[in-house]
This record gives sequence, C-alpha cells and structure tokens, in this order.
Amino acid sequence: MIYGGSVLNTTKKLTEAALLSSLFIVVTIISVSTGFGYAIYLDFIVPIFFCIICLKCDLKYTILSGITSLLIISLVLGNLGTAIWATQSVLLGIMCGYLINKPTMVMDDLVYGSVFGVIVMVFIDIYASTLIGYSFMKEFQGYSKWIYFNGYTNFIYYLMIALFPFGMVFCIYLLSLILGNKLHILDSNSLKKLLIFKNFRTLNQFLCCSKKVFYICVSYLTIFEVVKLLNVKVDFVYLKTVFISIAYLCVYFIIRDSCMSLQNFIIAKFRKLLYARISFLIIILLLFFMFDVTVISLIIINAFLNKKINIRLSQNNIVNKQINLLIEK
Repeated sequence: MIYGGSVLNTTKKLTEAALLSSLFIVVTIISVSTGFGYAIYLDFIVPIFFCIICLKCDLKYTILSGITSLLIISLVLGNLGTAIWATQSVLLGIMCGYLINKPTMVMDDLVYGSVFGVIVMVFIDIYASTLIGYSFMKEFQGYSKWIYFNGYTNFIYYLMIALFPFGMVFCIYLLSLILGNKLHILDSNSLKKLLIFKNFRTLNQFLCCSKKVFYICVSYLTIFEVVKLLNVKVDFVYLKTVFISIAYLCVYFIIRDSCMSLQNFIIAKFRKLLYARISFLIIILLLFFMFDVTVISLIIINAFLNKKINIRLSQNNIVNKQINLLIEK
C-alpha cells in the first residue's frame, strides 16, 4: 500500500508538471509572438511560474519540465535569443523554489540566490546579449559614466551589477511565496518564510545569516582582498565581473549582519534604543571615511559576539518564537 501510494504521488506530480509545462509553452509562444513576452513576462512571470512548479511538484520534475519546455519553445519559435532569455528566467525560478522549500534561514537563501543570480545573469549577458538584444551590463556602464566622484565609476558599475540579480531574486522569492500561499501549496518551511516577510518590520533587526554563511562571505572577501594585494590580473571578463560582483554582495551581507548583531547586543546590554541608533550612525560615518578598517572591525566584533554569547542563535530563536506564535493563532 505504501509503495502504491508512493507511485501514485509520483505520477500525480509528474502529470501536474507536464500540464503546467504545456501551459507555459502555449503562453510563452503567444506572448513572444505578440511582442508582450519581452516586457515583464520573461523577467518575472516565467521565473515565478517555475518557482511555483518547484513548490508543487518537487525539484526533479521541475528541472525535467524546464528542459522540455525550453527545447520545444526554441524549436517552435526558432528564436535562440528568446530561448536563452527564458533559460535564465527558468533557472532563477527553479533556484528560488529550491531555496524556499529548504529548512534554511531567509537571509541564507538571499545570499545563495544572489550569488547564483550573478553567475547566471552575467554569463548570459556577456555571451548572449547580442542574441537577446539587451545587455543590462552595458546599460549600467552608461549609468556609471555619469558619476565622476573621486574615481568611483567602476565601484558604482560593479555595485549595480551585483544589486540587479539580488533585486531580481528577492522579487521572485517574495512574489512566489505570496502566490504559493494563495494557491495553498506552501509547506511548513515555506510558510514560516512567508510569515517572516509579512512581519518584516518587527523581525528585520533579528534576521541574520547562519554562522556558516557569514564566515563563507568573510572567507570569500579575504580571498578577494589577497588577490587584489598580490595584484593578480584577471583578463577573462566573465570571471572578473562575477568575482568582483560577488565580493560586493558579501560586503553588503557582512555589514548588514554585523550592524544588526551589534545593535541587538547594545539594546540587550544597556536597554537603550538610542544607544543602538547612535552606534549605527557612527558606523555609517566610519564606512564613508575608513571603509576597509570599519568592515574589518565589524567582522571582529561579530566574531567575538558569536563566540561569547552566540548572538546569531539568540536572534534566530527570537524569530522562530515569534513565527511559531503566529502559526498557533
């Protein structure tokens, strides 16, 4: 009976994935043929669609669905550029669905998703922008040339490249959670993540990466700085762009996590919200005038707080406690 139930469940998921693939193929062909596919459809609707398939039908069936759908679309339309653009969207959607289903922290999901987004989107932009007819990197290069503040043009350029995939992943992740809840397909892990976003204003200061992800970011940033000090030249445009963009993402998550942890420690220690706000303003000023020194100091302080009072675990426990209370209501 158990074996039979398992087979029926597998067949059901495979059938659902096939039906949703058929729907995707038809809608994509109509959208692209009429010209609407190059607006919001390929950038947002496609990844959200495949994220929903992943939430409902599991990862392996979603991957199979994505491969067959993309092959059929490329053969029917005969437009390689559209197929490549759709491939990017499908990959981002599947990745978000996979992360949503995992019992991980929301901030960990955003770190992994952003890094994956940079790798995929920069690769497709560099090698397929001619076929697609659009390059967000070239567009950002034009924007960065407007800024001539103390030689920060390259910094702004790579920062925009890093933030664009981060923004895409965040939107796909959040919108998929909202739609998944409407369709009643969220499991316990994904429901908790949705509740975190619904109560973001109250839980934001306690959200953080896990120790593992935080120290991965620190390690990556250390390697990045060592490569810079050794003056190692990376002539391969794709590797250089991805290497720098991921470093900027790591810096953002390190600073955010460290600031939140420090503020929470100050509030717990002195019971004064004002002290925490003053410390945050001081950190912002120091980042403007002594960026490298401030980041290193924040990493050291955060490592100390993790070692002495395990502050990340405390923050995570607060989030879980609040979410469990909301679920019980």
